[in-house]
Amino acid sequence: MTDTDQARNFDTRDLARKLDTYPTPLLTIPDLQKQWNCSRSTVNRFRKRFGLRSDGPADGHPVFDLLKILGLEGIADPLAVWALGTDEDRKILTAPLLSVDDLKALDRTLGGHHAETFRRRARSGKIPGIRLGNGWLFRPTLDELSRLSALRNASPVAQ
Repeated sequence: MTDTDQARNFDTRDLARKLDTYPTPLLTIPDLQKQWNCSRSTVNRFRKRFGLRSDGPADGHPVFDLLKILGLEGIADPLAVWALGTDEDRKILTAPLLSVDDLKALDRTLGGHHAETFRRRARSGKIPGIRLGNGWLFRPTLDELSRLSALRNASPVAQ
């Protein structure tokens, strides 16, 4: 066995241990609705478009492995990011994605920009985002998650 094979085996064992410690969650359709901030029909269209099949039993409600979802969201190596990442990384990966309105609410300096500015930046790759249907979604940072939570708790709920 060469040094490269030994290193690869060590990495595989380490990855397996980490996955045993931090198993990937299974997401239901309502979980995906919350994650993507969209309707059930949008989730179903997205499932059909990318051939996303349930990882659960055939006779039960559909559930989807988070790693498959992260792959669809454009994460380059979801397995390594989940297993070898920190607790903060895993919190970010399971957090709902941010809309353009969320980004505008988070940063007053960006709030003056038109929504098309965010979409144009996402299309050009200046800011990382994924396109879901007609909208763009963006992965939050821990700081953005805490600020957005504070903003939502502070603002009165419209009835």
